[in-house]
Amino acid sequence: MQALTQSLDSADNALFWTESLAEDLRIFLTARVKCAETAADLTHETYLKLYQAAKENPPDNARALAFHIAVQLAIDYHRKNTVRNRHHAAEIEFDSCIDTIPSAAAGPEQTVIARQRLGALQTALAELPVDCRTAFLLHGIEGLSYSEIAERMGISKSMVGKHLTRALTHCAQRVGN
Repeated sequence: MQALTQSLDSADNALFWTESLAEDLRIFLTARVKCAETAADLTHETYLKLYQAAKENPPDNARALAFHIAVQLAIDYHRKNTVRNRHHAAEIEFDSCIDTIPSAAAGPEQTVIARQRLGALQTALAELPVDCRTAFLLHGIEGLSYSEIAERMGISKSMVGKHLTRALTHCAQRVGN
């Protein structure tokens, strides 16, 4: 039974699909999509859709239906290609923008320089008297105000200012800024 169905399907195919129709479609589609491989794929897809349509409702003019299907497939191909190209262009534009934005990450040279400056700052802080270093760290690291530092250290705000001035001057001379 299956062999009979297959032979009937082949006979039906011969009624609506020929090598000359396939060749005409391939040439037509190559001109439309400007790519022989894509045209061959679309010709095959046209055959499949035409075969499916013929199984459901045999066409009066199979050649016209085949060309109609081929045109629709070419239009779909162009639409998909347009969307794909827009997406690809956006990716390229994004990638090129990324390349032009300076990196926030320090390079090896900047890392070495920063470590050297940190070492110099630590040495400079170690050379300061305890009160100057404490005032500097409370203000610079903990972010305390002059009043809060004065209260915590039991000294006047004026003395906090003097300690900070001395610490900043000393560190700037030692670190180089």
